[in-house]
Amino acid sequence: MASENSVLQFTESHCAVLGKTLDELTADALKSLFGHVYNVWRTYKPALGEELGVKLYGNIWAELARIGFAGAMAQLELKEVKDLPTLGKIVQKCFTGVPSLYVIKRNEAHEHVGHILWCANPGYGPSDRIYSRHDYYRKEIYLTYVYLWAVIEEAKKNGLEEDIVVDIPSGRCRDGACGACQIILRTHKADPAMHLPEVQNRYIEEEMGDEEPITYILKEQGRSFEDQGPATFSGFFAVDFFAWSQLFNNDPATANEYYCKLWDNYREEWLNEAKLALEIGKVTSAQELADIVAYCQKRRYTAFTSESADDGTVKLSAGADPFVQVADMFGASPEYKAALVERDRRFMAALISDLKLDGKAQDSILSHIANGDATTEISVTLH
Repeated sequence: MASENSVLQFTESHCAVLGKTLDELTADALKSLFGHVYNVWRTYKPALGEELGVKLYGNIWAELARIGFAGAMAQLELKEVKDLPTLGKIVQKCFTGVPSLYVIKRNEAHEHVGHILWCANPGYGPSDRIYSRHDYYRKEIYLTYVYLWAVIEEAKKNGLEEDIVVDIPSGRCRDGACGACQIILRTHKADPAMHLPEVQNRYIEEEMGDEEPITYILKEQGRSFEDQGPATFSGFFAVDFFAWSQLFNNDPATANEYYCKLWDNYREEWLNEAKLALEIGKVTSAQELADIVAYCQKRRYTAFTSESADDGTVKLSAGADPFVQVADMFGASPEYKAALVERDRRFMAALISDLKLDGKAQDSILSHIANGDATTEISVTLH
């Protein structure tokens, strides 16, 4: 993974081309990140079945846990993890970076108790049908176990000798009426009959008022947008890469098909947004179609400029692709980059179909950064 400074530079460079401040991009990317993990689950479950879907989805969170662990070790300037209290501080750092508001209530030799008073998931999570969300959040509590097991596994690689038992008796995403997620880590010498610290009847959302949630939370944490923004923005693309990787490792023959279905979840919403924002009813020109394509690309943080030719063709051009940039940070395979090109091609073809322009409109990918080209160029025509 790239250094913190290079990830900040990467994020700031995209702030410039997208026309957003770091504060704005961080809040927007949080919605995208936790909307994306939700759509990953919505894609995995019907495609793979619940058992395999949960397993592969859990592997994504395990990857994120390993990244979080490495970051926490660096921030705490640790060379090894000797005991549970040290692990407890690492867990707090990992959840702080999600971001969440993680308060340590007990951090003793054989028991750690942390309360999460607010978490970006569900704070910036999905907003569609309530039963779909409930199905998702039931899995998120289990995935928190997976996340913590992965952190513990990394701690054992770094010196922790004791076995750790994880318990999460309440979770705010699953148990909407509770005031905190309770994270309990115990060694086998802990007394399970010891009373747990009281969960306060406190709901952070009521204290935020109209303030942007991430702005409020960062102030509570004593952190800045420079601390949070790069991890959130790059995290969106990392999740996308991990989601494809799990599909590819499971079955290379079907990976791209399911990956493209993942991105189909966004098309209707983005098309409706584009038509409203651009004040386009029925598409009557190549320029209008190109503007819609560019709008959808910008929703996934790839900024395009457009240029019209005398024959009515419109060419869209982008000089940077954040999916490719983050993929390179992780040493992604050529197969993932090929999947990015296929995703773009199929997404645009489906847009044309949604707009009832089959046989009338045509789009072509002339070059693509994921293919090693200097720029991504798309040609759009309407007959």
